[in-house]
Amino acid sequence: MILGLGNPLRGDDGVGPQVIEALNQCGLPEGVTALDGGTGGLDLLHVLEGWEQAIIIDAADVRCEPGQFVRFTLDEARFVGSEDTMSLHNAGLAEALALADAVGQPLPDLVIFGVQPERIGWGEGLSGVVKATLPALVDAVIAEITRLRET
Repeated sequence: MILGLGNPLRGDDGVGPQVIEALNQCGLPEGVTALDGGTGGLDLLHVLEGWEQAIIIDAADVRCEPGQFVRFTLDEARFVGSEDTMSLHNAGLAEALALADAVGQPLPDLVIFGVQPERIGWGEGLSGVVKATLPALVDAVIAEITRLRET
């Protein structure tokens, strides 16, 4: 499962859905599903349920220059400052992961690509710097799919 999170009406927060659109256009291997998870919230737990592996793409404060992205695992994500800074949504990825941990819900093996936004606010479309990183981000996700399928 590849899950793109974000709201395309809020600037760079729409990077996740943009990556999903690009992946669906280039075609994915059999058995790989790409889904626009929107702003997700706690419903992410239901979306992730039953999958063995998942890749999540989301705008996040990863303490980099705008447009840069960072790949990390669920275990590494827990080391990032306060969990509420991991996602830019009110009840988003960090909260869903914390809830899964609290109730003992098993999660798939997760790989997360956090993309540093330049601007988050009302307005459609990605900033130029985040839009320019899309090809490299899509390539990184495809490489991750290949790596996961080989393990």
